[in-house]
Amino acid sequence: MKRMALLFSALLLALISCGEAATDVPVQTEAQNPAEDKETTAVTEEVSPLAHLGTHDFGGETMTFYTRERSSLHFRLNVEESDGTVLNDALFERCRRLEDTYNFRYAEIYEQGNTTQARAAVMAGDSAYDVITTRIVYAYNYAAEGLLKPVTELPVVDLSKPYWDDALNQNLSIGDKSYFAVGAFNLTGYDYSHMLVFNKGLVSQFDLGDMYGIVKGGKWTMDSMQNMMKAVVSDLDGNSTMDDADRYGLLATSKQILPCVWIAAGQLSIKKDAKNYPTFSFGGDQGFADAFERAFDLAYTADAWRYTKTNEDVDPENVNLFIQNQGLFMDMTASYLETLRTMDMDFGIIPYPKADEAQKNYCTRIEGCELFCIPVTNERMEFTGLVLEAMAADAYANVLPVYYDVMLKSKYTRDTESEQMIDLIFGNRVLDWGDTIWCEIIRDANFMTMMQKNDRDLASAAVSMQKKVEKSITETIEAFEALD
Repeated sequence: MKRMALLFSALLLALISCGEAATDVPVQTEAQNPAEDKETTAVTEEVSPLAHLGTHDFGGETMTFYTRERSSLHFRLNVEESDGTVLNDALFERCRRLEDTYNFRYAEIYEQGNTTQARAAVMAGDSAYDVITTRIVYAYNYAAEGLLKPVTELPVVDLSKPYWDDALNQNLSIGDKSYFAVGAFNLTGYDYSHMLVFNKGLVSQFDLGDMYGIVKGGKWTMDSMQNMMKAVVSDLDGNSTMDDADRYGLLATSKQILPCVWIAAGQLSIKKDAKNYPTFSFGGDQGFADAFERAFDLAYTADAWRYTKTNEDVDPENVNLFIQNQGLFMDMTASYLETLRTMDMDFGIIPYPKADEAQKNYCTRIEGCELFCIPVTNERMEFTGLVLEAMAADAYANVLPVYYDVMLKSKYTRDTESEQMIDLIFGNRVLDWGDTIWCEIIRDANFMTMMQKNDRDLASAAVSMQKKVEKSITETIEAFEALD
């Protein structure tokens, strides 16, 4: 566990450089190898992750969180009961440890789907909630409405520490404003990370090669994935129609394919300009256009993709077909890996492929993550800052290794090579504003439908979207510029 905590020092520092163009994704600093610094490891094992925060006594005060919740993801920040499962109990122990150390108590209120009640409370001047955690697009809306304080105003919080994701936090900023940060206690950034699972039986049956060796050798590309998909697709029942009795190369929902592929290719739909402002960019971006076209090629060549109109993140029928050995690859997120525990055939986990071998690194799409927000009604900033800083530091040392090493590497995966792939996947995560903050305008309202219709006319789509997207971007920038 201690070794895993050290490894995350590298993984949480930055999003990796995934394409050749520096304007597409941030550059990651070079990772430190924990094995090369045994002395540092020994010291880390002896020092409490909270030691640098000093002694504090909050006299039994209550820290109140208002949290958006979904059952399939790890949204909750306060776990009230121990139930014998490793991650739940690690979270429970973290909460009780911090309560005892600083003499305060957690309270967490949950709302399914959104946090409208919390927003209304802040607008009414109610200071009942110290922290709101919510969907990324809601968080930006609240900030633009002047309902939040910048994260940089929190006393004690030190965003340069390894338990805060520095590059992701920079990506979340707009202009010179930083209202949000992601710490090690935010597991949704991992829950939402996309990957591919593959059926080992089909790989062997069709002699497709050593999947892990292909990935580690840098040869896992869109071309190689497409060729493998074409090799296994089959009209098994012979009715001349691809249906749920047949075998597919790719199982994925229509809203997931495009963003997974363009981000894997090192491209972004919304980039940042020299002033750190978002810009509408994909309309005339050849790299993005190439990745966009390649996504359709993967889906529609030789009927390799199981067509689906569902708007769900993961189609349950896709999961059933994969378990029944009717799919070679399936789009998956960390939060849904548990659905494969009953599968008899062995499966493996790999990242999405690169555009070509010249691309330096594999890239992983983060579909989103919950952001914590500090409402303007918060009158206990030092208390709030200390608790959040302690949560991040303690989670980094005691919770994240459990999530990563036990839940993913041991409980849901079936070989040591998949464990190595998870290291690679989580170390190369990228968030695209067009897939998150403006997903309802760009991804869900347009690109999802285009994938369903095999409509590849990106130029026309860009023209139809440009005015609305640019208007929204301008309004967001003006709102943030107007904030004190």
